[in-house]
Amino acid sequence: MILPALVLDTGNSFTHAAVFSGDAVIDISSLPTQSLENEIEARKLVERILHDHPDVCHAAVCSVVPSVGGLLRRVLGGILSGSVIDISSSLKLPFSLNYNPPSAFGADRLAFCSFCSSFFSKGPVIAIDIGTAITFDVLVPNEGYFGGLIMPGLDMMSAVLHDRTAKLPRVKVTGPVALLGRSTAECMKSGVFWGCVKQIEGLLKDIRHVLAEKNGQHDVKIIATGGSSRLVASSLQESILVDDQAVLKGAKVLLDLNVEEAW
Repeated sequence: MILPALVLDTGNSFTHAAVFSGDAVIDISSLPTQSLENEIEARKLVERILHDHPDVCHAAVCSVVPSVGGLLRRVLGGILSGSVIDISSSLKLPFSLNYNPPSAFGADRLAFCSFCSSFFSKGPVIAIDIGTAITFDVLVPNEGYFGGLIMPGLDMMSAVLHDRTAKLPRVKVTGPVALLGRSTAECMKSGVFWGCVKQIEGLLKDIRHVLAEKNGQHDVKIIATGGSSRLVASSLQESILVDDQAVLKGAKVLLDLNVEEAW
């Protein structure tokens, strides 16, 4: 019998909770991470999920917000009969992590890379998480983690323009915008959105060049996830696979690797 498993992905803006049956997501919900900063709300979330899925035994918490991640682990540990794992570099991984120090590699990046390594293992993969920050992580077969980079996301770019100037307003990019604006807000949205798109296109081109030059790798898979991934990917010239649940699926991969009991 395959028992359902719970995975919680706590990001800077939102927390996503997914119940898995094997590799399939059978239930998913999201709420603002800020709402989980006290034990009462964290317990309400867990109890609601377990009310609908009482057979859940094991869980994984993938968090980039230490206080919320720790709270969720404590709540789960006090309720579940099985294991509750924290996604970190101390776990058994499906790829070699060449990073200094390994403990500084974010939980969301670990889960995303685990997903890519497990489901797209035949060639090099560029994993792009387009959220509050934008991360690029490159995996190469038989070598593991090849390298990566971190840059500001759309909201962060917008916030800096507002916070570091006297008169520029705060804007939010919620959809593709014209290349050239005709108001201050339109110009800011255009600069943020198209600046991000062109940065990503240029970086992908350069990463492809490095992989071809150093490893002779030309057939590169590009996977994107994160809150702004579909918005940005829709305007990229590159062919990209977008998977909104990649971090959740990667955390489930790590849960399976690190819990001894058969599912």
